[in-house]
Amino acid sequence: MAQLRSDAGLTLVELLAAVAITGVIIPALTGALFIGWKTTDDTIARLSDNRNRSITPSLWTRDAQSATTVDKNAALTTCLAPGDTLVARFAWTETPLTGPAVDRTAAWVWTGSTTQRVERRYCATGASITSSVATAHGIDAAPVATCRTAGGAVVGACGSTTVVVDLSVTDPSGTYLSTGRRRAG
Repeated sequence: MAQLRSDAGLTLVELLAAVAITGVIIPALTGALFIGWKTTDDTIARLSDNRNRSITPSLWTRDAQSATTVDKNAALTTCLAPGDTLVARFAWTETPLTGPAVDRTAAWVWTGSTTQRVERRYCATGASITSSVATAHGIDAAPVATCRTAGGAVVGACGSTTVVVDLSVTDPSGTYLSTGRRRAG
């Protein structure tokens, strides 16, 4: 009687074929992983720059439009923490349908060279920070606020003649400008 061959193992030819196929697949998968990791880092950086360029102008414009007062006087705000630099301060009074009028202050702050971010902070008059939003991350240098008159002339100190307020921010993708027009009276 003839003995039947068992299917319990691999032949040398099958083993060599599996090793050869694995040797072709592994480098391709490794290359795909490295490309994926590199692309992910680039995408995250682009998304951060895109966030900076969409949220900063939106909030800057809204604060400028609300403001009855625009200045750069750090002594007038309680929104600063140690190491912060005031970029601009917008102040206005809100009159709700019911209740007393509420004074509002939005301070735009450069948090310094270590965190490299611009924050928009709300502070109640005479009180500390009530809310804070990071509007731009990874900023290369302190942003610059420029105040202009209705005729477009740049004024050294923001004040009662300020009608237009520009914010220049530089991130890894370059410099962008946000412009807000202060409401009359």
